[in-house]
Order: sequence, then C-alpha cells, then structure tokens
Amino acid sequence: MPPNFGCALMLARWRHAAGSLTRAAFLSARNDTIADVAIIAAGLLTAATGSPWPDLVVGLGIFAMNLGAAREIWEAAHREYRSLAPHP
Repeated sequence: MPPNFGCALMLARWRHAAGSLTRAAFLSARNDTIADVAIIAAGLLTAATGSPWPDLVVGLGIFAMNLGAAREIWEAAHREYRSLAPHP
C-alpha cells in the first residue's frame, strides 16, 4: 500500500471535523492513495494494451477528484471565515 494510506487511516477519525486544515490533510492523503493505486492500474493496462486511454482516463479522474476536494476545502474555509468575522 502507498505510504499515504497510513496517513489517511490516521486522519479518517477527524475527516468530518469542522476545521478546513484537518479536512484538507485528510482529503490530500486519501486522494494521493487513490491516485497511486489508479496510476499503477493504468500503467498495467497501458502496458498490456498499448493504448494511452487508461492513462488519460485516470488523469482526468484524478483531476476531477482533486477539483472536488479543493471545492470542499474552499467551502470549509469560507464557513470558518464567516464564523470568525465580526457581525455588525
């Protein structure tokens, strides 16, 4: 298993915590683990078939997964900012 798998397991307990930094750490470790496994699978499929499509599909999947994580972190950080801002 990739090294980030252990990090993701340790951080899983706090994955629903309110803090954007905690959420970012978990999503980063989780996404790296998924990406590592997907890249290995795509490499094996590419080697077996000679087609570039497995690599391209995995690349687009990783992009979409990280884009979703970035959106989640942005929203969590925005909620934190609003809760700390003084109200008139």
